Amino acid sequence: MNPDNATTSKPQNADAMPTADESRELLRQVHAAVIAGRRSGRVQAVLAIILSMATLTSTWCGYQAARWSSLQSSLQSSADTAERKAAENTLVGLQIRTQDEIMLLEYWRALRGRDQATASMIDLRMRPELKAATDAAIREGIFNNPAVKGPMQRPEYRLEVETIAEARRSDAAKWSAEGGVAGRISNNYVLLTLTLASVLFLGGISNTFSRPLVRKSLGIIALLVFTVAVVHALRLEVLWPRLGSVDAAAASS
Repeated sequence: MNPDNATTSKPQNADAMPTADESRELLRQVHAAVIAGRRSGRVQAVLAIILSMATLTSTWCGYQAARWSSLQSSLQSSADTAERKAAENTLVGLQIRTQDEIMLLEYWRALRGRDQATASMIDLRMRPELKAATDAAIREGIFNNPAVKGPMQRPEYRLEVETIAEARRSDAAKWSAEGGVAGRISNNYVLLTLTLASVLFLGGISNTFSRPLVRKSLGIIALLVFTVAVVHALRLEVLWPRLGSVDAAAASS
């Protein structure tokens, strides 16, 4: 071997070897990369948990929104049915009152004309409510005292069909108010579903950015929005599957 080549190759190998400072710097960079990788892994794991919980919560809110919307429709339908039946009862009550007024006028005419046969025949045909009110008015001296209330204005004259109409109208008002509450709760659940969708959006686009600061910022925003949505969801009333009672009540009325 040529001695000149041997002497020149040794310094070249020596120059290729890293110095102690370069080795420490290289180790420091490797260690920093490992730590950054671990931190990035933790952030990704936390973000994955947030997105999973947001997906489940969004599904639950969507389910509740559908349930409350269905309840609103059921309540409103029951209210409309009760209101329609109340209107029918009120119309029947008006027809009965008209017939009673005609009969009462004929009865007064027979009494004033001292036509006992006609008066007795009309008295036998009177309905119980009208007869009770008429007898009470006669006992109080309606013919001699103008201050005495007529039979149609007395408490004894109370039509059952009008009582039913009032009860149905009251039920209609109650169910309509409850339907309004159900509608507002359904709207709140829909709003929470959209809010949770924004959490999924923020978590999805965070992986498209290479800068850790941007990814971490989007993750923090997603976490805050998710927390606010969950707090509001916990405050809302939950509707469990037990529909049908309202429809049955409306049908029985």
